[in-house]
Amino acid sequence: MAYVAMARKWRPQSFSDMVGQEHIAQTLQNAIEGGRLHHAFLFTGTRGVGKTTSARILARTLNCTGGDPLHPCGECPSCKDFASGNPMDVFEIDAASNTGVDNIRDVIERVQYPPVIGKYKIFIIDEVHMLSTGAFNALLKTLEEPPEHVIFIFATTEVNKVPQTILSRVQRFDFKRLSVEQVRSRLRFICEQENINASDETLDVFAEKADGSMRDGLTYFDQAYAFTGSEMTADAVRSVLGIPPVELFFTLINAIEAHDLKACFKMVDDACKRGIEFTPLLDGFGKFLRNLLYTRLDAFTPDVLNVSEELYTKYKSSVPGLKNGDILRISKMLIDLQAALRYSTNPRLLVETTFARMAWLDHLTDLRRALAAINDPSKAAASASDEALKKKVTEVSNMLDAQEEAKALRQKNENPFAAMQEGIAGGYDAGYNADSIDTVNYGNAPAYSRYEIAAAWNSIKARIADDFDFTFSVALNDTVLETGDLQVTPFPIMLTYVGDTANGDNWGIRQMEEHPEYLDRLKQILEDNLQTPVVLTIQSRAYTESELHQKRQAQLSPFELDKQNDSGIARLVDMFNAELIYTAKVKKQVIEAQTDEQIQDQERD
Repeated sequence: MAYVAMARKWRPQSFSDMVGQEHIAQTLQNAIEGGRLHHAFLFTGTRGVGKTTSARILARTLNCTGGDPLHPCGECPSCKDFASGNPMDVFEIDAASNTGVDNIRDVIERVQYPPVIGKYKIFIIDEVHMLSTGAFNALLKTLEEPPEHVIFIFATTEVNKVPQTILSRVQRFDFKRLSVEQVRSRLRFICEQENINASDETLDVFAEKADGSMRDGLTYFDQAYAFTGSEMTADAVRSVLGIPPVELFFTLINAIEAHDLKACFKMVDDACKRGIEFTPLLDGFGKFLRNLLYTRLDAFTPDVLNVSEELYTKYKSSVPGLKNGDILRISKMLIDLQAALRYSTNPRLLVETTFARMAWLDHLTDLRRALAAINDPSKAAASASDEALKKKVTEVSNMLDAQEEAKALRQKNENPFAAMQEGIAGGYDAGYNADSIDTVNYGNAPAYSRYEIAAAWNSIKARIADDFDFTFSVALNDTVLETGDLQVTPFPIMLTYVGDTANGDNWGIRQMEEHPEYLDRLKQILEDNLQTPVVLTIQSRAYTESELHQKRQAQLSPFELDKQNDSGIARLVDMFNAELIYTAKVKKQVIEAQTDEQIQDQERD
């Protein structure tokens, strides 16, 4: 006798055998017992969760003539006909290969004839979403008002592709993905019936690999059974299915904690030698990080995580140098790696460099602890118990010292422009040391150079306006930046209010005088953009002749500009006292150059 695959051999034969879909089984049983059976059903769910099997169980149960209406007897003519594999009253159609209108017309013709053996003529259409639009339309009338002896059962994995007109005519049942416990329980039952020795850890490997699909779990089980025989071990199953062992991930996470790039590369090489593909390797590492974080938070028990007590304890005690924030950051890098892997032409290099980057990065440190240590230096050594915190304390302390020094330099210049000039003349005897500028650490590259800041002022004002501080942004209207000596530090900048006269008593200047914080804020903005200390002064002046000309030109309309630039248009306007009514774009006509012979031919014509 030919070998029968496990997924076919142990396919459920009644509602009581259905695993994980008890809510659907109970609903159908109640409908059969109460005589409230609908004429059309739609079974939807992911692959391998029992949609087609449930449709066959329903068809077999409805046509059974035995004494129990919920359990097929297996002895009546209808059950024997169904067991033959080609029942006369049950028609199973694969919509993936029968998508057209003609296929549905054959179904409609068969609907007219009564059943031969059973009580119903049942049509099971698998992957119904593959039918064409015309086929769906041809089925609508029959689906809405079928004969009393006809029942339709549709199955699909993509219910969103089924037209709404079909969905409104059927009862929809959503099949759930199976849990690890449900798959493991079913596999344990099969092992007992087949006399196969397998530990819970081994069955958990199949259950996790199945990812909610019983059929996939049985397929993997069948594959491993062919390799191991009746004695199944977890290592052998992982080997045949290409699943990375958890020891690899402990090796990797320890290398990341120790900043050991060499160990990261070696781990990837070991995985490749074992024949492990990168996709299951990264999936396994993602589950490892999830379990690692959950065990630290005591969010789930070992049974819920499907790990042993020993492994659960190992998770809790591993990599103490990595904080929860480090694990979350590594998880984010892993997700980005999985997304980029499918487009990579060199996946191994991408995986290796990402793991190396995980190990290269410094560990996260709680900034609150670092600041507390800075505020109380006497307790810094006690609170900074690890090297990462000590390093962070030093970095933050240096940064704050630099900011305080820069602030002191700014406060020391009550009249910044004059103090700067005195400093230049007297070798910075005015209390400012040019060498001290090198100690100020601004941290980032400048957005603009000293040569660019004046030209970029309009862009800076636009960003200030985007901050929704209306008064501050309006106070900067009609201003330009004028710079002093480009080689002097601190860098001299003048905020100049430009108007029709040189009178400095205008609203913008008054706002700056009444609100000193405006001047401090603007100074900070300029220093952030230049990444250098700045002395800022305010002045006013009248428009120059060129600025006045540009201002007047900007206020002219396009018609006025044309009249100003084209003397012909100006004469026409004066001659006819013309006014502009509207404008329209004129399409350009391309006039081709003609030869003398073409001109002579046109004259002869």
